[in-house]
Amino acid sequence: MSPRFHTLTVKDVRSETSDAVSIAFDVPSDLQDAYHFEPGQYLTLKTDIEGEEVRRSYSICSGVDDGEIRVAVKKVDGGVFSTFANEGLSAGVPLDVMTPMGRFVVPVDPAAEKVYVALAAGSGITPIMAQIKTILAREPKSRFFLFYGNRTAQSILFKDAIEDLKDRFLNRLSVIHVLSGESQEVPILSGRLEPEKVKAFLTHVMPASDVDHFLVCGPGQMIEGARQVLAAMQVPEEKVHVELFTPAGSEITVRPP
Repeated sequence: MSPRFHTLTVKDVRSETSDAVSIAFDVPSDLQDAYHFEPGQYLTLKTDIEGEEVRRSYSICSGVDDGEIRVAVKKVDGGVFSTFANEGLSAGVPLDVMTPMGRFVVPVDPAAEKVYVALAAGSGITPIMAQIKTILAREPKSRFFLFYGNRTAQSILFKDAIEDLKDRFLNRLSVIHVLSGESQEVPILSGRLEPEKVKAFLTHVMPASDVDHFLVCGPGQMIEGARQVLAAMQVPEEKVHVELFTPAGSEITVRPP
């Protein structure tokens, strides 16, 4: 089925951080199949703002078992849609929403016993949240390691949701936060999620050779550094799944060369 727009009503707008919201949509029963999604996919939203048509793509952050379809929108300087979403959007507002698209996905197999590693920075956590929720719920023998870079603890997107998932999946989800704007007791956890840190994590915390899938999402510099480390560690390209976040908040799927 070809992707197409439908007008959906905003069901809920939830504040996630001081500069980010998540938006859930009401999907009529006759469109439920059209909006079935794979974790890691995104929605393209379209509306008129001050007389001009604006389109932006945002990753779905809900798991497939959450009973809703929800995206996260972080406000960026000069971002027309992100400012509108964070300051002027509310429940009941109609938006044109394209059916789900995107290839930043991995197959989910209930019988699988796999190890997943996610490397995320900032808003790059958004599609990975959908994958963490879905994989842990639907692959009961699999484990997930999340290495997540942010500026401060207050800027961590989905912080409470991540903590809830850690409590729910005590022995199957490990989370390491790396903060660039705050000092932490362990030196490696301070600063950006740079190649040296990635290499150390994939050597001493979760050896790269034992990982079945790597999910990498964030700004270009972080992604390129991570890909260089994975290549140097001789990780097969088919195990590496990458999504690039542009400053405007839209996503572009990046395939290995």
